[in-house]
Amino acid sequence: MQRILSTILVAGLSLFLVGCGEKFGTVPVSITVMQKGSPLEDATVVAVSSDDAGNSASAITDASGVATMQTPAKGMGVIPGEYTVTVTKWESKTVPAPSTDDPNGTATEQINILPAQYADHARSGFKLSVGPKGATETFNIE
Repeated sequence: MQRILSTILVAGLSLFLVGCGEKFGTVPVSITVMQKGSPLEDATVVAVSSDDAGNSASAITDASGVATMQTPAKGMGVIPGEYTVTVTKWESKTVPAPSTDDPNGTATEQINILPAQYADHARSGFKLSVGPKGATETFNIE
């Protein structure tokens, strides 16, 4: 009797996990970022779930302005749902950094060269809706 119950429990759990696999799996998502009509290369795109599920995905745009999104620990793709998106582009800038040892010293600082609103999920205005077959979206930076 115990062996039969164990077999039924294992079979039921296996079916449950197979059924949930699609729900929690990732689907392909491609985001194109344009700035003033031209593709924006080397921009960081981050999508964070709007439903407090904690899901996020990110990628860096290529020469065509395309970011092929990836989800941490899951690999390529995004878990279906609603997302807000930010876009940043970081460049190195040399700034003065004098010290007692070197009064002419400098340091390298990373600065976001895009308008600050695009780095803020609440103000970027970029929304992404990912369905079961994935999504393709284009965002324009003013």
